[in-house]
Amino acid sequence: MRQSNCPPELKILRTDMNAAYDAYKQGHDSLFSAKTNDQVYDQARATVENYLNNRLIWEELNHYKKQGQILGRHPIFDWMRRVDEIRRLKIGDLVNLKIRLENNLIRNRAAVRRSPNHPETGKRKDRIIQMQGELSEVNRLLNI
Repeated sequence: MRQSNCPPELKILRTDMNAAYDAYKQGHDSLFSAKTNDQVYDQARATVENYLNNRLIWEELNHYKKQGQILGRHPIFDWMRRVDEIRRLKIGDLVNLKIRLENNLIRNRAAVRRSPNHPETGKRKDRIIQMQGELSEVNRLLNI
């Protein structure tokens, strides 16, 4: 991590690892103060997600430490590739992507509101978060 040739994604992951660990510890502690089953479920889900994220980051960092190359399993690598693709687009393509993302966001948010218990709701929420990130990058590139 201290080497000058360490990939910036790994430095970002190191910071994310600390945040995930802190959130895991806090979530674990808050499990004992939950009053309802819904609170227990939400806290347990968040705690497990933070633990798994921390573990996935640890595997990336440990693999780089041992092998000197990126493992590439963490979602940040997919995200960085997508951002790179967006940054290579021409202005006209960026505008088209902006319109598509806005329309898809409206459609997916409506679907989640209409049927919150649908089996695909979790995937839709994840996709909404991804599209919001892409739209944010597109808006930044378009100076909006």
